[in-house]
Amino acid sequence: MKFIADKKTLLSLILPAATAASNKTTLPALEGLLFTLKDDVLTVCGYDLEKGVRTMGNVTPMQEGSVIINAQKITSIVRNFPDCDICIESDDRNMVRITGGTSDFSIHGVTAEVFPGLPELGGDNAFEISRSLMKDIISSTVFAVAQSEARPILTGELFMIENRTLTVVALDNFRLAMREEKNCVFKNDNRFSFVVPGKALNDLSKLLDDSDEPLRVEFTAKYIIFKIDNTVFFSRLLEGEYLDYRRALPSSNRIFATISRAEFIESAERASLLVDEKLRTPLRCKFEDNSLNISCNTQYGSVNDNIRIKKDGDDIEIGFNNRYLLDALRACKDEKIVASLSTPLMSMMIEPAEKDENSNYIYLVLPCKLKD
Repeated sequence: MKFIADKKTLLSLILPAATAASNKTTLPALEGLLFTLKDDVLTVCGYDLEKGVRTMGNVTPMQEGSVIINAQKITSIVRNFPDCDICIESDDRNMVRITGGTSDFSIHGVTAEVFPGLPELGGDNAFEISRSLMKDIISSTVFAVAQSEARPILTGELFMIENRTLTVVALDNFRLAMREEKNCVFKNDNRFSFVVPGKALNDLSKLLDDSDEPLRVEFTAKYIIFKIDNTVFFSRLLEGEYLDYRRALPSSNRIFATISRAEFIESAERASLLVDEKLRTPLRCKFEDNSLNISCNTQYGSVNDNIRIKKDGDDIEIGFNNRYLLDALRACKDEKIVASLSTPLMSMMIEPAEKDENSNYIYLVLPCKLKD
């Protein structure tokens, strides 16, 4: 294999694919990127058996062929070249030579035959959605996926599509994030659902821009495929039945507080400065009259912070893990939010104060027991 390409083109092909190369394996093939040159098209693929990225671009061909090159090495080498044309070639012994400017590298490659076989990168079921909207949906929900493998299905997000409405849910044992967008799904009016691993969604988000260009999504029984121009991102779907999240949504809340999102975040951040992370000291939140007092008392000292709110219902004192509370607040999009509660042992629900008929979100945060 031998070709020439400028640095910018090479990086546009290598960097997305490198996000899918494994860094937790002793198998050189999974730590590498598969370079394949056919005609004047270079295909670069990274695959860790769970997720993968395939990119395609035009280069100046000199000899067709394929080789596996370590992802970290080739990324570092190309990044450190000056802006110039770079020549990459491999020989029969899979030695890879990379030249450009005044630099000349030779590194060991791996025969392309040992690269794992890719799944079929196309599905019968498909739809389209705005790239910027998908990126926003992921960032506003993925923080709530479970980090523990105790229940593998909860390490992913549930996607449900019906009547062009997309509902995305993430939850673990301590919080829930739900986002609903109406009239956002195009080129499919069917009803279906699937669970995408949270780690894959984080990687996908890095590949999406803030444009309104369409993102094409295709899926099979086992894989989901996202197509972005000349880049294909694919991931294995999680198998199993997702929890019935509707049962977690409170239906008997009787305390409602309208709060400035920015003031709530700032107050919680100030109180968090004295949190003892090892002991997981909760933030003590006292909703009283038209004031919210947030306090914390630890070995480092104590803090009291107050903000004005508009409250309907009884007074209540409740505790929260500061990180879980802040994650939910930062994910909200509106200036004013409504926090609804019932008892100190039931989840607090956070919603926008002003409803949007096409877009909605709900966050639940489970409380911590407070010591008197």
